[in-house]
Amino acid sequence: MKFTLFLEASNSEETNKHLDDFKKFAVNYKVFMSASGIGDYWKIKGMYKVFLDIDESSESNVKPMLNNIASKWLELPNEFLASNTMDGCEIYIPNLHMITLVIDDN
Repeated sequence: MKFTLFLEASNSEETNKHLDDFKKFAVNYKVFMSASGIGDYWKIKGMYKVFLDIDESSESNVKPMLNNIASKWLELPNEFLASNTMDGCEIYIPNLHMITLVIDDN
């Protein structure tokens, strides 16, 4: 399983602060992860894209956490997506614009 976060931030230092806050939030649900990539999101100025690999031992705890991240999720094949641009979707994590969760088939 992997998360991709789209974080609103003015620089990489601020992005890392928001990332740390998200990881602390996830620990409350016993979900542990590591960042595998961070960079500017080329489509939107002031947005950073963060790739997170979820520790296999905590994958079973991810789905219960989702409703505390956003009020509405779009379910796609092998992927969940929440965005503050979706009708009726409120994201509860500050500075999080959009998030995807990819479910591995392995």
